[in-house]
Amino acid sequence: MEKGLGLVLLASLAAGCRNGWTVNKNSCYHVSRDTASWVEATRMCEIHGSYLVWVESAEEQTFVQNLLQGHHHEHNYWLGGSDWTSEGTWLWEPYGKAINYTNWLHGQPDNSHNAEHCLLLDRHSHYKWKDNDCHEAFHYICEDSDGMKPTSSEVLG
Repeated sequence: MEKGLGLVLLASLAAGCRNGWTVNKNSCYHVSRDTASWVEATRMCEIHGSYLVWVESAEEQTFVQNLLQGHHHEHNYWLGGSDWTSEGTWLWEPYGKAINYTNWLHGQPDNSHNAEHCLLLDRHSHYKWKDNDCHEAFHYICEDSDGMKPTSSEVLG
């Protein structure tokens, strides 16, 4: 194993998350490099045993902001909320958990053109939340609250 790769792997193991994921409290977070619709982003997170991030407190909002600032990208990101089951009732998907903490941009959510049912973190609006058309492609953030330790295949390969 190359020395640099070994150090990255050891740092990841020490933090308790898989390589490429960042730990915060009892969760690991991964910022996508790709774009996808909200549903595709949800599927991509699920493939990796995670879900689109649920931002459940001001402290977690600050963590996510700092995480994104560290990536030096000017992208917007899908979060795990939607109101497509019942207009105006925002839930964390896929489990339908009520959203109690919010960080909405003034005037949001507005369900523009009766077609905005997915939650977007808008970097251009100081990381405030907006409802958006679920079919648009954006970057996304996955959260894994169960995968704090890597599997043996991740350690070995």
